Amino acid sequence: MGRELKPYATMTVSTHQPHSLPKHTGIQDVLDDLIRSLAAIQQISELDGKANDEKTLISLALQILLQHQDMERCSFFLWVEDRLVNVTGMSVDELAGLRQTPLPSSRTFRLGEGIIGMAAQTRTMQYCDNCPEDSRFATYAAASDTIPGSLISVPVLAGEELLGVLNVSHPQPRYFTEWHKRLLHIYRNLLSQLITNARLFQKMEQQINARTAKLRKALDEVQQLKERYEQLSMIDELTGLYNRRYFYAQLETAVARSKRYGESLCLLVMDLDHFKAVNDHFGHLNGDQVLIKVGACLKEQMRESDVVVRYGGEEFIVIFTNTSCANGKRFAERVRKAVSELSWTFDDQTLRMTMSIGLSCFDPHCTQLATMDFEHLIHCADLALYEAKARGRNRVLAYADLTESASSSNLS
Repeated sequence: MGRELKPYATMTVSTHQPHSLPKHTGIQDVLDDLIRSLAAIQQISELDGKANDEKTLISLALQILLQHQDMERCSFFLWVEDRLVNVTGMSVDELAGLRQTPLPSSRTFRLGEGIIGMAAQTRTMQYCDNCPEDSRFATYAAASDTIPGSLISVPVLAGEELLGVLNVSHPQPRYFTEWHKRLLHIYRNLLSQLITNARLFQKMEQQINARTAKLRKALDEVQQLKERYEQLSMIDELTGLYNRRYFYAQLETAVARSKRYGESLCLLVMDLDHFKAVNDHFGHLNGDQVLIKVGACLKEQMRESDVVVRYGGEEFIVIFTNTSCANGKRFAERVRKAVSELSWTFDDQTLRMTMSIGLSCFDPHCTQLATMDFEHLIHCADLALYEAKARGRNRVLAYADLTESASSSNLS
């Protein structure tokens, strides 16, 4: 016991016929062998899904074989491309922890080379009953004392496809019997099914992963297109500012938030003065350049929390969040001044523009405005804008100023 099997390139099949029964001929011994064989078959058939890779699966199967059968060592040579490669192997001492399991031998076999290669080539079980007395092992005997006494190489097939060769050995010559051979026939069929199932599962898993990756990529592309479409549907194509569609949703949300959290809100409605004359005199393409530059100017003046919108034509709107009406007026005046400082040169003529701004504010602490909705807020800002234009343009006017003026007129 304890001797280790090495691969032999010069092995051929012996003509020695093995015994037809196990070593012990007593009925109890036969029953014991049968029970151990059935236990091995049952445990091997339950291995599916218990290993993460093919090598581990084969190793577990070999452990079961050693645990239930009186064999000294077994190994498995996997058919890879054009040769047999030793992927795993162990002895009873290694299984019991008496010795450290060595790494698989790096030796490979081609078809017809040694007993292992002959088993692969002929697709039939190959048997050597007395390796030490066989002259074909003399070269190896001088270099090592680990030549086995008996050796069986069993090809593992999936239909006509060669999966590999199972190698089993024992230090005693003429040890293996017909009983062992029959068991190994059953065993190699189970091992073939295990490897085939593992490969089919791995292939299926790879296909699922590939299709999942494609589906995920397609979904990402759809999401990107959706986001792009939504973005385009909310962005003014000319100026890059938000458009009217986006504005209404944001203003409604801002008013609701102001009411809930008691925050002030200012709405600025802005209109370029005499813009129609620009289009008439310089053309619509140059008029577009004016709108683009004004839009960029407004965006530079905004905080990240503010929303600036091209409402249509030469009209712009700003939702100025969490600020008082007084601060809103100061901000509006800064915007008006920044626009008035812009200039354009068309046909050797310098153009400057002015802007009129109407302002309405929402103060949740004011009883009069507590029930105001976003539509009324827009209406009040529009009234202030119209009045600013009526008073000479290029100015800021708050709706609150209009109501105060009206109250003063009524009192007088």
